[in-house]
Amino acid sequence: MQHPYPVEVFVSGLTSPEGPCFDAEGNLYFVNWLTSAILRATPDGEVSEFFNTGGIPAGLAFHPDGSLYVADEGEHIHGLMRITPDGEATILVNQFEGKPLNGANDLVLDANGVAYFSDPWATSLENPVGGFYRYFPDGRLEQLDTGLAFPNGVALTADGSAVILAETMRNRLLRYAIGSDGSVGERTVWASTYEPSGADGMAFDAEGNLYVAHFNGSAVDIFDPSGTLTGKIDIPGHQVTNCAFGGDDGKTLMITEVSTGSVYRTRVDIPGQELCDNRPRR
Repeated sequence: MQHPYPVEVFVSGLTSPEGPCFDAEGNLYFVNWLTSAILRATPDGEVSEFFNTGGIPAGLAFHPDGSLYVADEGEHIHGLMRITPDGEATILVNQFEGKPLNGANDLVLDANGVAYFSDPWATSLENPVGGFYRYFPDGRLEQLDTGLAFPNGVALTADGSAVILAETMRNRLLRYAIGSDGSVGERTVWASTYEPSGADGMAFDAEGNLYVAHFNGSAVDIFDPSGTLTGKIDIPGHQVTNCAFGGDDGKTLMITEVSTGSVYRTRVDIPGQELCDNRPRR
């Protein structure tokens, strides 16, 4: 089931890489959460700090207007932050119905600028109080699910008919149907992952295959559109946290991994799914 996609080190010397995404110019953004930093790497691997949240940034996603949305688990943020291209930061949301969120981890934006995000901080099998939300541009926050054991990576299907959520501690990928009226259905189990630990960040390719970082699994797992595990990409180090497609043709897969403190890259056969960000279309 292994795929012949050799990986190479793109950036090393990190402590806690996570949350990769690309801007319109092809620069890679990712977090180093132990230093609260959001880093930017040029296509040739030159790294600089873009912003420091002072918290625990985890997930990143670009909005079509060029601003960067950040899921941050830090004590003073615990939700979603927006950073404009000129570096102005605003906390968008960090509570639901008057109660603090647990701490947001990952997110994805749809074509209307609605942010779907996981809220897992300090949840576990013994304390399954993780939540799943969507945040609307008008400031409204809707709880889509709760009672989850560390909800994690989030990905939207290309047609917007479903959102997939990783529930790491229960080793499964959950699917939520999205109706034509925008309503979100109840969770169903779309796929099961395998021990040890489970699914983390994820990204769809253009044919609907889902690439899933397997934390403690030393791999990026590949699931076909039906939710069947069809293969994996072996990664040095066991704490694989996330992945993102980029490059001029969308066929470069970037993978963040904590135990080796590195961002890896590989070339794949199918380009990544086009996201609702500000990247020019191929």
